[in-house]
Amino acid sequence: MMNPLITIVTPSYNHEQFIEATIQSVLTQDYSPIEYIIMDGGSTDGTLDILRKYEDRLTWYSEPDKGQGDAINKGFRHATGEIWGWLNSDDLLMPGALKTVSQFFQNHLDAYFVYGDAEAITLDGKPAGMRTHIRPTDFDKLLNIGDFIVQPAAFWRAELWRTVGELDLQWQYVLDYEYWIRAARRYQLHYIPQPLAQERIYAAAKTFRGGIERAAELDQMPRRFGGDGIPQGFRSEAAAMYLARAWDHLKHGRRAEAQADANTALSLNNNLPMFAVYIVTLALRGEAGIPGMRLAMNRVRGALQKFSLAK
Repeated sequence: MMNPLITIVTPSYNHEQFIEATIQSVLTQDYSPIEYIIMDGGSTDGTLDILRKYEDRLTWYSEPDKGQGDAINKGFRHATGEIWGWLNSDDLLMPGALKTVSQFFQNHLDAYFVYGDAEAITLDGKPAGMRTHIRPTDFDKLLNIGDFIVQPAAFWRAELWRTVGELDLQWQYVLDYEYWIRAARRYQLHYIPQPLAQERIYAAAKTFRGGIERAAELDQMPRRFGGDGIPQGFRSEAAAMYLARAWDHLKHGRRAEAQADANTALSLNNNLPMFAVYIVTLALRGEAGIPGMRLAMNRVRGALQKFSLAK
């Protein structure tokens, strides 16, 4: 049986620091055939020089776009593979990932979406433990509890994309999360407990910034699908963001705005220990401290899981 063609799309913009490692993580996979498409948004750093080094093994375009989601959508319009996934220009595929994904789809002909485990890495690429929130999920869990999928470790059949549609450019911070929910409305999401990707966690990464704007998207997006606003797993973080803004309003004499944000924070919080962790982090280091806190929490949870399994 011939292996199915796998298409990987990478959106990129001024990521000279990371993109060569990302490219190599795809091109060194022990799998064939791979169609690799890089959609660059018109980088002005050394990204294009790096792309030219590999242009005999991948396809790349460099042109202005409307952001990450637009670049990904445009990339998949060029795709001809049977299995698709996207890999941001600061993340990495694990060795053997595409072979694992291909074998799963070949052994499960009724499956359309699969995701696996992912390892957290720091800004400079040092391992920081496996992501501890990944687990089997479905439409209801995604809508009401949280996002249990790490984006670079997710893959699907091309037919799913054509059925579900492209990424919705309305969303900046929940772009992938919203797509998982749309996919889960129509298809079963299959989880395989094998590491497929490395997710880089650092202050400038879009996933780990956004503050109130991200909280607002987390509130608005689930309501489109019948949810009750911010899913449970994100409420402590959002509550801390609103309380921090309430304090800023109060310092500047905006009492009505401060009261409104404080009320929102109180209505959201459902996990006092995590809420306290977020508040302390915001007070000491601001939003830039959130990625470091998440890395630390990831290490702690990972250690606790290992201890529990060893008992």
